[in-house]
Amino acid sequence: MKLVLIGLGLLIASTTAQIRTKGGTLIAKEGESLTLRCEVEDPTIAIIWRKNNDVVAVDDEILDTYGGYEIAMEGSTSVFTIKRVEPINSANYSCALAEPEVSVTFVIKVQVKPLVLISPDTGVYHARVGEKNLVITCHVKEGNPKPGVVWTKQAAKLPEDIKLEHAGARIVIPEVRKHHAGKYNCLAENVAGMDRATIDIHVAEKPWVKNEDTFIPVRKNQNASFWCTYDGTPVPQVEWLFNGYKINFNDDKFKKTSETAQRLNGYSKSTLTVGDIIEEAFGDYACRISNKLGSVIAVVHVSGRPGPPTLSLDDSELSWTVRTFDKVLEYQLCHRLSTADHFLPEDCNSVRVKKSDNSGDDKWSHTIDLSNYLEQGQKYHVQLKARNALGWGSMAKDAMNVELRRVEKAEAKGSSIISAISSLLVTIVVMYLF
Repeated sequence: MKLVLIGLGLLIASTTAQIRTKGGTLIAKEGESLTLRCEVEDPTIAIIWRKNNDVVAVDDEILDTYGGYEIAMEGSTSVFTIKRVEPINSANYSCALAEPEVSVTFVIKVQVKPLVLISPDTGVYHARVGEKNLVITCHVKEGNPKPGVVWTKQAAKLPEDIKLEHAGARIVIPEVRKHHAGKYNCLAENVAGMDRATIDIHVAEKPWVKNEDTFIPVRKNQNASFWCTYDGTPVPQVEWLFNGYKINFNDDKFKKTSETAQRLNGYSKSTLTVGDIIEEAFGDYACRISNKLGSVIAVVHVSGRPGPPTLSLDDSELSWTVRTFDKVLEYQLCHRLSTADHFLPEDCNSVRVKKSDNSGDDKWSHTIDLSNYLEQGQKYHVQLKARNALGWGSMAKDAMNVELRRVEKAEAKGSSIISAISSLLVTIVVMYLF
């Protein structure tokens, strides 16, 4: 038993003091036992114990049999014991004599260990990446004196983007991210003890996937490798497709094909290597990533033929870059009026390749002046493709919208004025000479 005596005050109201004990304030912890002693001068007089205004014991008889009390006389001292202190025992207990009417009061304050609950009370909370304003609240149901509340994350520091509200009892995650996953502890503590509750936040993430390139040039009969990066929670499955169908590794063109995977910093990478690639294996390779939240796909076109050109326009100069390992033999420039539906054979022109177009890598670049092909003041759609020994590659992803600037009328008018002035000067000089 551990008692803390805060203060004592003599509450005896008689000059012929019949009670020798002094009352006061006692502090006890919940679950402990507490003994009150009341020494009297004449033990033959009935001794009455009260809890607030209710009589709980008289002499050696307990009247409140549900209070968990014991009482005994030790000489002239009545010993009143609360066997197990509960919060309900926070009250005024008085020892009084029936005659004369004198009493002494003990103020009992019970220190109560905290009891905490977390809401939501599922134990495991399933969140999703992108979920807004996730609120987890720590409810302190009991505790005296008032406990302090602290949130912690197991095996990690509490994320800095988590907000603490209501004196730290509530955490708010403005937008759920993967780093918010983990076990969170709500800890409440006071002088009587501590209690904690735990919630495990699982963060699910829809799968994502991406490729560095949408086109990869390869050399025929050589190994070709390409890859995709991805992630998701739960851990997604990976499948490779060729032209829309799952790759059959028993197919002749894929017998030397292998797939490898590795976990990097925060994401995974799947690499597909097609050994001794042949023309029948040129096409669209798709990396499909799936988990219970959905499926996503990233497509890369693999070919030994030239890839789709990347076009850029500067005034009337059209520039492009094409990727291919094999030598480009020809470019084809196609142009049609913007009101036309499709390109006709007569709308296409062959453009010769220059030695300077390639510096030994897989990139071929060229520039032409569109004023040699298009009329001024007309709106055109322009497309382009390239050819090597394996055949024509695909056209640019998007047609280029082009309108060559027409010569301004103001410029023509200026020329006319200058011509008129010149003629006038000639006339004046002739007149002067004559």
